[in-house]
Amino acid sequence: MPQLPCHVFDAALVREPAASCVRGLRAVDRGPPDLARFRAQHAAYVDALRRAGVHVTVLPPDEAWPDSVFVEDPALCLPEGAILLRPGAEARAGEPATLDPALRARFERFVRLEV
Repeated sequence: MPQLPCHVFDAALVREPAASCVRGLRAVDRGPPDLARFRAQHAAYVDALRRAGVHVTVLPPDEAWPDSVFVEDPALCLPEGAILLRPGAEARAGEPATLDPALRARFERFVRLEV
């Protein structure tokens, strides 16, 4: 079986959960998430990344965008550069702009999709 190329992640960009995350989009409505638990799990995730030797950049919470904690959705980051995507959900339309400065600081090659 051929070996697939592998990239070792040495950096991560995360955003702390905002209080507004309880109003975020959900595929199945099981009620609002427990904010304290959400924040504790996120802190454990960041801690695990750091223990693995990953340099973590933590962005502050953004109350304007409830789902903005999920930074992996509006951006595609590759060793060669970053691509800022356009979310399909109108409720997430402003999230890419909030990531723009952090991604430009990290990547020389940067593309922003506009549709």
